[in-house]
Amino acid sequence: MKRIINLFSGLLLIATIWGCATSTSDEDLAVIEGIVYYLDQNSVPRPLEGALIYAKNIFAQTKSNADGSYRLTFEPENDEISVDLVASKAGFETQEINLLTRKGETVQAPDITLSLIDGDSTEVPADTTGAESGKAAHIELYRNPPHHIYIKSSGLKETALVHFIVTDSEGIPVDENHKVKVYFSILNGPEGGEYLFPDTMTTESGLAYTILNSGTIAGPVQVQAEAIVDGQAIRSTPVRLTIYGGLPDQEHFSVTLSQLNIAGRVHYGIIDHVTAFVGDKYSNPVAPGTAIYFSSDYCIVDGASTTDEMGRATVKFMSASPLPPDPANNPFAFITAKTFSDTLGTHSVTSQARVLLSAATAPIEINPTEFEYNNSNTPIRFDYTVADVYGYPLVEDTRIEVSATDGNLYGDYDVTLRDTQFPGQGTTNFGITWAPGDSLKAPQVYIDITVNPPENGNGYRSRSILGVKTSE
Repeated sequence: MKRIINLFSGLLLIATIWGCATSTSDEDLAVIEGIVYYLDQNSVPRPLEGALIYAKNIFAQTKSNADGSYRLTFEPENDEISVDLVASKAGFETQEINLLTRKGETVQAPDITLSLIDGDSTEVPADTTGAESGKAAHIELYRNPPHHIYIKSSGLKETALVHFIVTDSEGIPVDENHKVKVYFSILNGPEGGEYLFPDTMTTESGLAYTILNSGTIAGPVQVQAEAIVDGQAIRSTPVRLTIYGGLPDQEHFSVTLSQLNIAGRVHYGIIDHVTAFVGDKYSNPVAPGTAIYFSSDYCIVDGASTTDEMGRATVKFMSASPLPPDPANNPFAFITAKTFSDTLGTHSVTSQARVLLSAATAPIEINPTEFEYNNSNTPIRFDYTVADVYGYPLVEDTRIEVSATDGNLYGDYDVTLRDTQFPGQGTTNFGITWAPGDSLKAPQVYIDITVNPPENGNGYRSRSILGVKTSE
């Protein structure tokens, strides 16, 4: 296996520095040193040779020596960087540690102990590299690629290295006499210009790789490797990666509330939900886990949330003190969502939404307040107002019912309010028409209006007006 890893390390190095030759001083380098062990049958730690040590977030790797020691040298992009270090070897459980490194410094990593996968084996699995192979029979993923990359021009990681190994029917990597050309293809993708490079590679000690380059559309991608052996195709299981959206864009950042109107001046503790919708400049959802920060000028709101796979981040808003001091002119609480459009956190994007904190139900106003009728069946029009004490709409699902002891009603005699912030016809202003009917005998008629609130509503109200029959 040592030969495979050394050769593959060379391929990785070529891919990294292709077309660029530079010199680097020791002051620009960071070094990680450590030891890898395994447990023998007596649970005694023993040095493990040939373990692959891979810094997955900086694209660097090495192998442990006969005494289990390793030394990993790389050039970090920043003066200080957090490194995710992975240790693995065939037959052993993979282990991962995290440590902080700095340019120009050597860091001693904690010891890593790998456990045998079967748990009852007492021998270190032997490498198969160097054995003579048969014809190619299988193509397998050699090492798990990154779970995700980001869209093109996002300023984030836009490529993923996908490694494959070609083996014979006994699992031995194909040798020089049985090497094959591997063809790489995208089976499914978002079709935003993503591509693979190279799209073909001849195996070296059984190994081949390609690099997935993202396009401008987010979505899942399936990569497959294929080779032709004696006229028959052998294929890998499709490898699934995800292209995430880029950084938040101001034009694709908006905020809304589940309820536009809550009775916040009547009840404390009403919960509303605030959702930020965040996209990148190509209209993709931003990457899951993007942090969105929330604030409000009144009441209480959760401070932050992270986006889901569709770029949504939701928090709770709760009616509480303080409340707007001038509810007649400004009964709203304004909630602001904020995030950053760059990786350094220096450029922010914001969006705002408002919620109406409506007050208690005002006395019902109606015009006319009394009426007369006769046998001529002349209809009478009534205009009435149902609102809070400052003239704003009552909350959603408030039900307004109008009934008459005799005669017929038309118009807004059974109304269920919708969620709105604006007073006007159909939200605070309504009308009915009452007609006595040709054979009405009753000497008087009562018209009753009742306002029935939902849970956490503005409050109950009712009003009655009297009509008296006159002679013709």
